[in-house]
Amino acid sequence: MQLTDIMDLDAWEEFEKELFDRFSMNCTVYNDQGMSVTGKPNWCNRLCPEIKANKNSLAAICAPGNQYFMAEAKKTRKPVMDECDAGFIKIAVPIFVNGEFLGTAGGCGLLPEGGEVEAFVVEKSLGMAEEEILERSKGIQTMSTDRAEQMIAFIEKELSRFLRPYQEKALKSAS
Repeated sequence: MQLTDIMDLDAWEEFEKELFDRFSMNCTVYNDQGMSVTGKPNWCNRLCPEIKANKNSLAAICAPGNQYFMAEAKKTRKPVMDECDAGFIKIAVPIFVNGEFLGTAGGCGLLPEGGEVEAFVVEKSLGMAEEEILERSKGIQTMSTDRAEQMIAFIEKELSRFLRPYQEKALKSAS
C-alpha cells in the first residue's frame, strides 16, 4: 500500500498546506522511502530553500536528518521531535496502516525557543558566507515545545481520520 492509495496527491498537498497555515513550518508528507509525496515545498524561512537547493547541504543536513527521523518514527511507532543539524525543530509523525509503515507527516524550519541557526554547519555544507546565513536567518520564527506537541496531536488526529476506512476494512476482513 502507498500513501496515494489513501488519498490522491491533491489531498496530500491540501493537508501539507493546512499544516503550513496552522503551524508556519515547512510541512511535508514523506513516503516510506523518504521522498516527498507531493514534491511541493512550502517555506517558512529564507534559509531552508537555499539548503535544499544545494546538493552538498541537502546531503549533509536534510537527507540524514530525514533518514534518522523516519527510522526512529518507524522503529518506535511514535512521533519524533528534535532538532536537525542546522538547529531547526523537526517533527515526524509515523503513518502506519494495519501494521505497515507508509511514511511520515510533519515539518521543520522553525527554531526552538532560545535556539539559533547552526551557522557553522550551514556555512560548511552550503558554502555561503556566515554573514549571508545570519542575514537570511533574521526573522525565523520559534516554536515552543507545547506548540510542537499541539502540531503532533493535530497530525495524529488528521491521520487517524484519513486512515480509519483502511483500518476498519482490515478489521472486517479479519472477522
